[in-house]
Amino acid sequence: MWNYRIIKTSSDNYGLFEVIYNDDGEISAHTENAEVLGESPKDLMDTLRLMLGDAEKSYYNILNENEIKFAPLCEDHDKEEFIDFNLDELNQDL
Repeated sequence: MWNYRIIKTSSDNYGLFEVIYNDDGEISAHTENAEVLGESPKDLMDTLRLMLGDAEKSYYNILNENEIKFAPLCEDHDKEEFIDFNLDELNQDL
């Protein structure tokens, strides 16, 4: 048997993990990574509600992964110039 369970992680986040049980109902394993993470149980639930709402809205307009044509995120003239700096030098100036 398996289900999804909220587990508090070592980094003090909350994740929704797939949990597997043995025949006695004891936890035998859980997925290595959470399906969804949140800063609190409420945040996790809010994210899941948002995800469910978005899934319901797109139910009749499902995309095919290999047919998606990606457009540029912004125009070239909107891109910022890359600034290279040394963090240690910056901290010395402070």
